[in-house]
Amino acid sequence: MVSMLFCVHRCCRGCAKDYFTIKIKERNIMEAVCPFCDEPDLTDDSVAAEYFNNLDIMLKNIVDSEVHELFQCKVRDRALMSDPNFRWCAACASGFIADPNRKRLVCPDCQAVTCALCKKPWEWQHDGISCEMFAQWKEANDPEYQAAGLERYLAENGIDCPKCKFKYALAKGGCMHFTCCQCKFEFCSGCGKPFLMSKKCNVSAYCEKLGLHAHHPRNCLFYLRDKEPKELQKLLEENGILYDIEPSYSQSEGCDSRKCPVMEQKELVDGIEDAICGQNIENGYAGLCRLHYVEYLVSLINKNRVDPLSIMDLNELQQELRRADKVFAEQKKTESDDAYHDRLVQLIRTEIPLAGDTT
Repeated sequence: MVSMLFCVHRCCRGCAKDYFTIKIKERNIMEAVCPFCDEPDLTDDSVAAEYFNNLDIMLKNIVDSEVHELFQCKVRDRALMSDPNFRWCAACASGFIADPNRKRLVCPDCQAVTCALCKKPWEWQHDGISCEMFAQWKEANDPEYQAAGLERYLAENGIDCPKCKFKYALAKGGCMHFTCCQCKFEFCSGCGKPFLMSKKCNVSAYCEKLGLHAHHPRNCLFYLRDKEPKELQKLLEENGILYDIEPSYSQSEGCDSRKCPVMEQKELVDGIEDAICGQNIENGYAGLCRLHYVEYLVSLINKNRVDPLSIMDLNELQQELRRADKVFAEQKKTESDDAYHDRLVQLIRTEIPLAGDTT
């Protein structure tokens, strides 16, 4: 019999070998915990380090030598990911330690050249200019980039794991509780905030009532996805920000111009797969379905650091204050809804500024 390391459970040697072999070869070492109780919690780095050291000793006498070597390689890679200079290759998904002083990175495995900051494939036009200026040049001068339209825009502004920095060229629609396949970190795909159970979150006493939750900023897609596109368009117009309403050329000439072409992650019974959205597109939504058009509009809101307070109703403003554990006065009997709305907006701007907001 084999005893698990951080609990009282035991199983036969053959079952332990099969279980850990599958986890190491086909899954992720973050899943190589007790098969009965899922202990220990490997989101704590100090616990994970101690557990993997002990597990390494145990596995040496249980699994085949090549499986044990693969386990050691994965533990090493996990340690490398915690290095601030660790980078993922945008072409082949290999990881490596990069020179922090170099903006132009060359993957040692596939030799692909990418930018260390924006993670885009390197082009000579990027020399001497910022990533933002390079993106503007691409939009203005690259016909293929222009033809790909919003489908490519959403892919290139996909999901980045805030812990290991692995990049997913996927849209953020659907369930926003995202689990990184590389490091198993659970986070919001819209804002990158970690998802935590109530007992592990100590932001405020309010957290105890929430169960699994994340502290999303108010401009996160998690909240704004329920807004009507017209409301988001109005917010952008108020701030002088342009947006698309017509599809790009490639979308209108696609094999099925009635279906949304955006790539997204879909959860199936037997696992997760990357596939096109396939939902019906709607007129005035730039060749996208409503879900991904809203995502596109919210990405513009976030990119330009627009505060959505003006389109939040009274209940949403009060919820914003409660989540931040802020005290606020109730509406006076003689106070109009608009006046009370303005008062709450001013309080939130003062007490809960958006990250990066200097106003």
